[in-house]
Amino acid sequence: MKPPTCRLLAAALLAGALPLSAQPPADAPPVPLEEMEVRALPLPAAPATVTRIQLDSLPAGQDDLAGFAAQAPNFSVASNGARSFNDVFALRGLTNTPIFGEPSVTVYLDSLPLGSGFTFPSDLAGFATGELHRGPGANTEFGRAGPAGVLQFSTPAAPPAGSAQGEVRASAGNFNARSATAETAATSAGGAADALVVAGYAARDGTITNTLLDRTIDGQDSWSTLARLRYRPAPAAELTLLFTGQRARDGVQPLVPLGGPLFTVSRPAEGQTDLDSYATALTAAFALPAGRLSATTSFTDWALGPYSNVLVLAPPVGALDSSVILGQRLWSEELKFTGDEKADVRWSGGAFLSNGRTAGTVGRFIPAFFSSEASSYRIGQDSLAAYGEAALKAGNGLTLTPGLRLEGSWKTFDRTEIAPVPGAFRLHANSAALLPKLAADYELSPRASLFASIGAGYKPGGFSSFTASPVLAAFGPERTTAFEVGATRTSADRTLTGTARVFWYDITGYQIERSFTAADYLVVNAPRARSRGAELELTWRPADRLRLTSGVGYTDVTLLRFTDPFTGTSYAGNRPPDVPVFTANLRLEYRDPRGWFAGVGVTATGRVYYSEAQDPSLMQSAYGLLNARFGWEDARWRVALYGNNLLDQAYYSAMTPLGGPGSDHGTPGAPRTYGVEVTRKF
Repeated sequence: MKPPTCRLLAAALLAGALPLSAQPPADAPPVPLEEMEVRALPLPAAPATVTRIQLDSLPAGQDDLAGFAAQAPNFSVASNGARSFNDVFALRGLTNTPIFGEPSVTVYLDSLPLGSGFTFPSDLAGFATGELHRGPGANTEFGRAGPAGVLQFSTPAAPPAGSAQGEVRASAGNFNARSATAETAATSAGGAADALVVAGYAARDGTITNTLLDRTIDGQDSWSTLARLRYRPAPAAELTLLFTGQRARDGVQPLVPLGGPLFTVSRPAEGQTDLDSYATALTAAFALPAGRLSATTSFTDWALGPYSNVLVLAPPVGALDSSVILGQRLWSEELKFTGDEKADVRWSGGAFLSNGRTAGTVGRFIPAFFSSEASSYRIGQDSLAAYGEAALKAGNGLTLTPGLRLEGSWKTFDRTEIAPVPGAFRLHANSAALLPKLAADYELSPRASLFASIGAGYKPGGFSSFTASPVLAAFGPERTTAFEVGATRTSADRTLTGTARVFWYDITGYQIERSFTAADYLVVNAPRARSRGAELELTWRPADRLRLTSGVGYTDVTLLRFTDPFTGTSYAGNRPPDVPVFTANLRLEYRDPRGWFAGVGVTATGRVYYSEAQDPSLMQSAYGLLNARFGWEDARWRVALYGNNLLDQAYYSAMTPLGGPGSDHGTPGAPRTYGVEVTRKF
């Protein structure tokens, strides 16, 4: 049921305080919708801290969050192969905990904030662009914000008034991969309304074979949809309804024992991964003389289950049967006011309120010992934030942007254990943060600028639901103090653009989630950590038909103080799990006036440890992937051949410590894939 506070706020915003008939004062000039739409964009303190990617430029088969991350320096996704469940998103050394904690990088679709990291979308059908806002400074621009930054996806722009457009895309490749997407958009004759509808289907056979059962086990099959309806009842008022959903019926999560073959296993049984999710948002926006006022009411529902697998572990355990049912529902309300970007002082501010519930049941069975474990849990969470910033022109090309965010988090935790020892307990956790920011942007010339910022980030604490110990279940918040400097420059002929950034983060309460013993899986806080590094992004057009883009990021993240809570071993000086030493990408594209095009790209990921002990058996060495695309297009048709991981590089996209040698597993990275894609525009 929708919480009373959310209902009251939504009613006040949409029925009382902001009536649909709201109009500017009679003596104020009308504000064109075009300006209102521009004001809807975030108010960046330093635009060079944002990485913007057109999603249709991603390689076929890699149009997902991991594919996006591969094109953004110092951003990586440790993909576990079960949609976003158990995935780890790392940006500049800050990560989410896979299941129990809050995300370090939050995700928006237009004005719709999404939930925890394990609920992020795996299919991006209908998404047009993605903007990665780096650093905790983004928390004075967005209602739901993480300490590492915010990833904002946007839907396509509406077609011109009185017109309609659409396209159909289809592809086929090896492993019986097939996909189809239909997209249509239309705008009414007077421009008062527009609509967008997208439907997509994607499936493939598995890449891992169970030799005992003589079949592939990790096939994928999903449907996704997206719809957007906008209506303008008055020249300065706009209502937007947004909906996105997904239904996935996949095989088992692709886990194989470390040290063995990547694409074959021998197990007596296999599991499945079923997922249903949807999210919707209603936004009312008004162009006022002072700026743009918007109110968004949103709801997300994510349900995993049944999810099950059977893993063969080291003797004497032999085998482990696991099953999980997990769901999250989240209501949120966001009120935002953005001033006129043409004014001498540009400002924005807002308030954000959310109420959610995460509930799960977990079962594990070890046949060799006739031992079973079963538990259920529920986490209630409320959060409230107020945020704002103002960009002040100080003269001589200098712009200062002070900002402030106040945030509070309130959580309750109920856990019931059925086996092996019946019991139950209830816990509470509250925390808050005051997060100031100061950014400076200095324009050296129309083609060059310097920027710097200092800010603070905050990730609330929470509860580890898989431990039966009330003493170990709670973990504290993670707090970050961030420093960043950089420069951006465009050449005189505008063929070369480059941005360089250097950052330094001091972190307290760094959250680490993993299996610290064979029997306990939980989150613990490292008292102190530090992350520092650099990024370089370049775009070069040496000729009209040729374009080269590249990016490289380096992250040196260190646990300054951390002791294993069970063994007492100190891991001070080691890297935390899931953070690559570096990431890099290079892409060369050629387009012929007659319609022919070709592109080749390389992505590289540095060494990654999946244990704070820096265990060599839980380390993925640096590797690179080669992708290519070749085809022809005109105003209506596009036909392309594609290939990913063309050198068939063997690697793990993630590793899962389960308690010791012979028990740890990994998710193999996708092998060589290739196929053809066809697009028809209308």
